[in-house]
Amino acid sequence: MWTEQDASNLALTGEIAFPRNHLLRSLPRQDLERLQPFLHRVTLKPRRILQHAGVPIEHVYFVEDGLVSVLASADEKSAVEIWLIGREGAIGTASLLGARTSPLRHFVQIGGSALRISVEDLNHAIAEMPRLQAILHSHLHASMLQSSQSAACSLSHSLLQRLARWLLTAQDRSDRDELPITQDLLARSLGVRRATVSEAFKPLERKGIFSRERGLIRILDRGRLEEIACRCYRIMRLRRERPENGQQAENGRARVYTLSVFCALLEMELLAH
Repeated sequence: MWTEQDASNLALTGEIAFPRNHLLRSLPRQDLERLQPFLHRVTLKPRRILQHAGVPIEHVYFVEDGLVSVLASADEKSAVEIWLIGREGAIGTASLLGARTSPLRHFVQIGGSALRISVEDLNHAIAEMPRLQAILHSHLHASMLQSSQSAACSLSHSLLQRLARWLLTAQDRSDRDELPITQDLLARSLGVRRATVSEAFKPLERKGIFSRERGLIRILDRGRLEEIACRCYRIMRLRRERPENGQQAENGRARVYTLSVFCALLEMELLAH
């Protein structure tokens, strides 16, 4: 079972400096200054449920540090991870679509911090800031695509490929080479038994791709890990990468992203036949 500890006692940890969350960083400076009085930095403690399924969504959390798993219930006793959220995203955004609750749980895999705002305050801000609304709707769309790609990956690719994809994604979204993740949590994230993950680790360790300590995975050779990962990793990474500043740079790189995604999809199609 995932640890069902309530995260309502999150600690406030000081004033807001320039945010590290990518969504907030992409706001115009004047919008960010207007929004800051409503943002409160909180600590994300590992192995806590940040947002429970079926419970009213009262806050949106813009992750600044750490990693959060989004879980869907498979049956009464187990849940499966459908995507990860790091500093590129936010938790509780289903409320922007008018949802009072969500069937998904949000579990803190790696502790860190987030900027929290009430749903009511965020809705008021969105009404006055078209750019904020556009950014959050884009994030919702990206989350939908990531969930769909994750489902396709689980049905189509080997455990070793999915394991490599998960580790790369976790590293990207936490900006850490050392991931404080246990084999048990990783097995639950991938929907397999702990012993299965342990066996999959052995050849990767022998090749020096990563090392393990108690409750810690250290990535040593990212390049070789990328070679093992399926094409889903490349597709999802290209979808979420956007330059933070400059519309001209965004337009210039858009064609590169489109071409790269097309090539990755073509490779998947060729491999399928």
